[in-house]
Amino acid sequence: MTRAIVVLAAVALAGSCARAAPQAPQAPTTELVALAADPESGEVGHLTISNTAGQVELGERHASTRVATGRAPAQPVTLSEAEIEQLFGPALAVLPPPAVRFLLYFELGTDTLTPESKTQLLAVLAAVRGRVAPDVNVVGHTDTIGPTRRNATLGLERASLIREQLLKTGLDAALIEVASHGESDLLVPTADNIEEPRNRRVEVVVR
Repeated sequence: MTRAIVVLAAVALAGSCARAAPQAPQAPTTELVALAADPESGEVGHLTISNTAGQVELGERHASTRVATGRAPAQPVTLSEAEIEQLFGPALAVLPPPAVRFLLYFELGTDTLTPESKTQLLAVLAAVRGRVAPDVNVVGHTDTIGPTRRNATLGLERASLIREQLLKTGLDAALIEVASHGESDLLVPTADNIEEPRNRRVEVVVR
């Protein structure tokens, strides 16, 4: 997802008095538009800025243009890190932190976490507690051992187990989305009835 940051410059307005007086022409409203990298993936997308007077394309990190009322957008200028911080620091500071992703693994055919993942679960809980308004996505997965329908159920059991742990932290149930992909989304592709520990997992994304 591409993020564009827009800042509005001050608009010059004539003062008022008891008697109407001639007013000087108002200065045009000016906007500075800069293209920022996605805070999660680091990718930079593409942005088209246009009005009735013309358009420009922004496609590089920190590329910017100024747009004034009734004028075509200015030719792109790449801002430095210092300029970005000076101009947009306060706006960037209030953006939510990037999503954090975790993989929790399970014992064969069960909803029992491996010893290592029991320790990792503590990091998941800490990440949730560290968010002001967390949004959590929990998806259960299995390997290809056993019937497909049973694996769909097992994936949901695994995801539900993690959900219960999150609820114990006081997280509102409405903020947790739970699903199961069963054996349909293998981390390590295998044939049917193949035991693969890395596929027996729950993926947790905390935003």
